Amino acid sequence: MNDPDDILKNPKDHESPGLGFGFKLSIINYQLSILTLLFLFCPTNIFAQLDAGPNDTINPGVPVTLTATYGDPGIAVIIGDDQVKGPFPIGFTFSFFGKNFTEFYVSDNGWLSFDPNPNSNGERDPMPVPNTISNYPKNVIMGPWIDLVPSTSDTYLFYLTSGEAPNRQLAVMWCQVPMYSCTDSTATFQIILHEGANSIENQILSKKSCPDWFGNRATMGVENGNGTIGFAVPGRNNTSFTAREEGWLYTVISVDSFAITSIPFHLQPMVPGNKIVYNWYDGSQQIATDQSVTVVPKETTWYTVYVDLCTGLILKDSVLVVVRGPIPNAFTPNGDGLNDKFKILGIPGENITEYNFRIFNRWGQIVFETNNIDHAWDGTSKGEMCPAGVYVWEIFYRDSKKTKVTNKGTVMLLR
Repeated sequence: MNDPDDILKNPKDHESPGLGFGFKLSIINYQLSILTLLFLFCPTNIFAQLDAGPNDTINPGVPVTLTATYGDPGIAVIIGDDQVKGPFPIGFTFSFFGKNFTEFYVSDNGWLSFDPNPNSNGERDPMPVPNTISNYPKNVIMGPWIDLVPSTSDTYLFYLTSGEAPNRQLAVMWCQVPMYSCTDSTATFQIILHEGANSIENQILSKKSCPDWFGNRATMGVENGNGTIGFAVPGRNNTSFTAREEGWLYTVISVDSFAITSIPFHLQPMVPGNKIVYNWYDGSQQIATDQSVTVVPKETTWYTVYVDLCTGLILKDSVLVVVRGPIPNAFTPNGDGLNDKFKILGIPGENITEYNFRIFNRWGQIVFETNNIDHAWDGTSKGEMCPAGVYVWEIFYRDSKKTKVTNKGTVMLLR
């Protein structure tokens, strides 16, 4: 009877625990059981944008480095209070109110424009749209426009173009920006531009209440180049509101018209500088606070990573490290396609900086050596078959954290 944990170790092949290395048994009869077990035991993601990395299979005593990924690093915009910065590249051509643009400008106060808007520097009072007053921004997307006060000693604003043509998107992110007069409260949101459809998203993680400044008023909307046409999210046109985990989509109806609809909250994945915190767990025990962690499990283990984004969004994903052992103690290089080579499982190449694997005969002579982690010993030396017997193996490598690792043992060559 096969242990279900053994089946989980490799969904394609099931190794024999006897001689143990490379002996493969068909598991066609177990396919339904495997699918059932995977469904029951694989944890689901709270937020699918976070990836703890691929599952891995190792032998005992072999460390493996786990790395969590959440999008690519955003490009930081250094900006102070009541400032406008730009131009920055969109990364594709975007049409807004019938005009094409390839660059954009940003304000620390939560709006994006396709014009430099020099008169809007220092403007902090949100406006209703449309509005033709010259010192208010034009050709603008507000997501929302509120009075924010970023510290010049930190970075709060990021942008990133991602995807492939013709479906690229630009995300501009205000991350954990203090609100003026309510600096203990912060706002986190994104404005997202979509190539092709020329649609726009407002994605808001949090916009808290700040009644002490402009009565908590803010605007979420768009306005054309001369301020004569504007559209706002219902109830968000220079009004008092709070928001938490909500999304809005602006769909182009014509060159001077948008439809605004509510959509699910879903931030575009982007690493906002240092405003991302990683926490790795083995069960209930915290084991690391870095993006990567090196582990050496003695048994098959689920590792879980939690990410706190902009002090407000908790992401979660898990990865399975299967420990299959013991390290093989025999192999049969007879050309039958089963157990023909000797190789130690694990040590992914991307996680090491140096690697050396050697095999010694009974007189201490090296019969096989490689610096390629993917190479295995086929029982030959200099093109000649080695005699049956016991051989000593030794590995040396440094992992991604420059930690020196060595391991040795014996393997029997059977003919």
